[in-house]
Amino acid sequence: MSPTTLAIIPARGGSKGIPRKNLKDLAGKPLLIWTIEQALATPGLDVYVSTEDAEIAEVAKQAGAEVIERPAELAQDSTATEPVVEHAIDVLTKQDQSPDQVMLLQATSPLRLPHTLERALREFAISDADSMVGVVPEPIFIWQKEPMVTAHYPYQNRPRRQDMTPDQLRYRETGSLYLTKTAIYQRDHNRLGGHIELFVMDPIEGIDIDTPHDFDIAAAELSRLAH
Repeated sequence: MSPTTLAIIPARGGSKGIPRKNLKDLAGKPLLIWTIEQALATPGLDVYVSTEDAEIAEVAKQAGAEVIERPAELAQDSTATEPVVEHAIDVLTKQDQSPDQVMLLQATSPLRLPHTLERALREFAISDADSMVGVVPEPIFIWQKEPMVTAHYPYQNRPRRQDMTPDQLRYRETGSLYLTKTAIYQRDHNRLGGHIELFVMDPIEGIDIDTPHDFDIAAAELSRLAH
């Protein structure tokens, strides 16, 4: 029997950097809708949006997602994501719909290629992982300035990209996707714990929207992918 998977999309109404960011138009539809539609197109996901905002809730419902009403104390600027996910798990558990695992999707990462979420479920199922984090490949040429200048690669023998060995490769956490057994949230109160695996995504999927310029980049890329 396949595990039940809660796809939870946190989407609060407040945003200091970009007001009403989750409802801001991106390439013809509200930012939030991109992630909802990707999740709904993926077999095996029970798609929920967690929000305290009535307008966001209505937009989510019209798009086909279920809505979990988030209490105001879990919708503050300082609120971490984990308590929001745990609240959703508790709500569903009280409705006898306790999920076996949770796919956390950030609406601010709207670029996901077709079948990415399906691939994540498949890779998680055949692994023995307790949690999985979405990552994109990154150049290894990273330096640290404080407390002293330090290179995090062998600059004395600078490798060519095509010659890099697997142990030299590095990956950046995208924030786009996490897949976690429910028991890890209940035990560790964290989206990552136990045996952690990486879910390697296409570099284009690593775009995260924090600024108006990010919106412009994401809109251009979404337009390109549509053609």
